[in-house]
Amino acid sequence: MPMVRDLSAELEQIPNWTHVSFKKNILTTLERSLDEAEQVENVLEGFYQGIGITGTGSGAPGLLCTTDLRLMFLISGKSKRPPEVLDYDDVVSVETKRGYSSTRITIRLSESTVELTAVTNINQINAFIANLTQKIEAPVEETGEQRSDAESRLANLGFLHTEAKKIYVSINDYKQFNGEPTFLRQMVDDLLALTAISLRTETDISEEARLFVSMVFMPLRQRIVNDRALVEDLFRYDSLPLHHRKAILSHWHTFNNEIQKAARNVNGSLKSLNYLKRYDDDEQTTHFDRVASVFYSFSQVTIKADGEINPSRESTIEKVRTLIYGEAATSDADAEADRKEARTRKPDRDAEKQETLEEVMEKIDALIGMGKIKEQITTFVNLVKVQQEREKRGMPVTPVSLHAVFYGPPGTGKTTIARLLGKVYRCLGLLEEGHLIETDRAGLVAGYVGQTAIKIDELVNEAMDGVLFIDEAYTLAMNKDGRDFGQEAIDTLLKRMEDYRDRLAVIVAGYPDEMKEFINSNPGLKSRFNRFFYFDHYTPKQLLQIFDLFMRNASFTLTGPAKNAIKRLFTAFYEERDKSFGNGRFVRNLFERMVERQANRIAKITPLTDNVLCSLAKADVPTRDEFREH
Repeated sequence: MPMVRDLSAELEQIPNWTHVSFKKNILTTLERSLDEAEQVENVLEGFYQGIGITGTGSGAPGLLCTTDLRLMFLISGKSKRPPEVLDYDDVVSVETKRGYSSTRITIRLSESTVELTAVTNINQINAFIANLTQKIEAPVEETGEQRSDAESRLANLGFLHTEAKKIYVSINDYKQFNGEPTFLRQMVDDLLALTAISLRTETDISEEARLFVSMVFMPLRQRIVNDRALVEDLFRYDSLPLHHRKAILSHWHTFNNEIQKAARNVNGSLKSLNYLKRYDDDEQTTHFDRVASVFYSFSQVTIKADGEINPSRESTIEKVRTLIYGEAATSDADAEADRKEARTRKPDRDAEKQETLEEVMEKIDALIGMGKIKEQITTFVNLVKVQQEREKRGMPVTPVSLHAVFYGPPGTGKTTIARLLGKVYRCLGLLEEGHLIETDRAGLVAGYVGQTAIKIDELVNEAMDGVLFIDEAYTLAMNKDGRDFGQEAIDTLLKRMEDYRDRLAVIVAGYPDEMKEFINSNPGLKSRFNRFFYFDHYTPKQLLQIFDLFMRNASFTLTGPAKNAIKRLFTAFYEERDKSFGNGRFVRNLFERMVERQANRIAKITPLTDNVLCSLAKADVPTRDEFREH
């Protein structure tokens, strides 16, 4: 149960709380009613007709609250009266009916109905409804004839202005991404290409679409706008500055010329997203998910800017989704080429930020799970520090091996730890650069005599003063016939490890049983690899934490019922797991599948509010039979 002082401070962060009456009594009731760690997310004052709480006229005065666990109504001025509690899972539908001076919110439950009549500012009501819809599976339907066409048009223009600002801010965040001076320009080019695709079937582009697209590109392409005052004023307001509407539209023809040029250069993929995919593979980040979500939101708003939807536009949305998220957008050969490039690309290590040992260890500690791995790395760091201190004092020291064996199922963070371990080696002065070069059997073994040694030497040169990470290393010893050169690769690699023992760390990884057999199959391997790290399967709780990370990075939220469905799905697959269970990759695949299902679900919805675009619902969670790893 929270303290009143702490609870009051939390509520002060909710804008709607400012307008609430009888705060003292409400605080007392909330303090007594909230569970430990339960968080109030939004409030709305009004007159309530409920199941156990009723009143004369419009109902009992009080406060309707959404928390992270439930919905509750508290009567104003009666702190001893317990709140009426509603379960989000019990909500069937929500309807709002707006009149001249009030808005009636009807919440239909499975066996009853409750109502709140709110007389506060419409923005406060909208904020509350938006928060409520994040918690429930039910649709929100708006009725009432008091909203004129002019009011609806103004509301839509305000929505377009808000979306344009968000998209600009999200894109501009990548202005200096990875030290690439042209990356932002490539993102803008891809946005122009998406605009061309989004509007390709439109015979008469609506004013709303022209306005929205112009607002997005004006701050991104300021040099061709040549109206600095207009650009600076564009997002200064919370809603569209109507006095600038004509001026904004006057720049449409300039952007339209660029859009037509971009249309001729679309070749089935978006270069900025392809770059981010490779970057994510190297750094274990989720930039692709984040930017893909922004691109998809931009396209959907462009297509539906005037509030209309038809079969042609639905087809366009599907084409855009395929282009962004890529269903068979590249051939297997192209995909393999991309993977090979990512494995062997020479890193620009001069441009990389040289992290301190404390910063690297903080990254390791922040990883989900891996308790034993973290302990082993901490022990290794302490050992090296003690050895270095002994060396300074002229005492004998024991040589420290940098080579290691990572054994465990796929998707458990082996590559991530290998990359961070290389940085630990650099920070401790054991390796000069500590970068990671990743490969597998295909990158080591050739099909002709003498070629395997050449391939290995190329990789060793790339990995010199850093880490060479060999995934599924046990496949090198799988000699199925006399023409296999896996043994040649092992012999050559052992020789290079000896030649460059002070400048090269080799980490081999794979399934536990296969890796143990691999290491024991060769005396040279057994003598050089004496540090072992075991990576266990993620638990369902940890899988959910990984899923939450994907969601936060891509600006998605999850409804309560959807979260429960995902928990059940994780538990079911975890209980029937085998050694090939994908763990983190399993989570990523589920997240991407849910994003696709959500895209199909909301394709016909207009307007696309923040809540609709960013909320993953129970309907987006596939069943066990629908979702199987391949």
